[in-house]
Amino acid sequence: MAFRLPGRNQSSTLRPLEIGRRLLRAVDDNIDIDVKGRRVAPDRYSISLSEPDRAALVDDESALIEELAAAATSYIRDEGLNVLAAIKVTFTTDSSLDTGRLSITTTISGQSTNDHPPASSQPAPPPVAETPAQESPAPPEAPAGAAIPPSEPEVAPATADLPPPVVTPAPEPLTISDAPQPTPARVALGAIVQRDGTRHPVGSAPLTMGRATSNNVQIADGQASRQHAEIRYENGRHLVADLNSTNGTLVNDQRITGSQQLNHGDIITIGSTEFRYETS
Repeated sequence: MAFRLPGRNQSSTLRPLEIGRRLLRAVDDNIDIDVKGRRVAPDRYSISLSEPDRAALVDDESALIEELAAAATSYIRDEGLNVLAAIKVTFTTDSSLDTGRLSITTTISGQSTNDHPPASSQPAPPPVAETPAQESPAPPEAPAGAAIPPSEPEVAPATADLPPPVVTPAPEPLTISDAPQPTPARVALGAIVQRDGTRHPVGSAPLTMGRATSNNVQIADGQASRQHAEIRYENGRHLVADLNSTNGTLVNDQRITGSQQLNHGDIITIGSTEFRYETS
């Protein structure tokens, strides 16, 4: 499948977060149902990029592949899907793609890509005409009084003892419901950055913010509530949600109601403390 990323021109390159969103969409678009009625997701994802986009990611490609695989694994587990093998993500270069475009090819392990073998290109041999069998000449009659030696009984050739055929059962789909939770650093697709440069990675796990020491990000600000706000990951995007704080949560100087999706460069304000949201 090939698609144009919205809001990007041909001279721009792809950001890792945009690739991650398209990868999760490829999971949803290629779910299959096995013979037992289980929903099976692809476990192989080949991402083709244009030459400029591939070159822009070359320094971080290995780390990005690990993050994308971990994000897909977490998403598949959260959706209650099955896979037949561990998730594997690879990058390839497609010179026919414009800058800002990509394509993703998915595969489910064990699926045949060709249900019928190709027909042989060799012509069928011509039929062989049947010829009447020639009768063997009758043996000469023994002269009268001559003894006829008894004929030896025919012995059937012995049949070799062959081992029974080995039947290999098909592998059962692997359910990854009990897989260990990836650490936020491995699935991080963004971060919130304080004015002093301190970065707090955000991934698929919620990130809480407030004055209480139990928060992931403790804010030493008298105007912040103990449990003030939370960064969440939903449908491939991060959003900030206010936790019924006293003074509210602002995004780009506008007080939010409930929650609001975040874009690269948005400023989150809690009391007098500011955080800048950045995508990886």
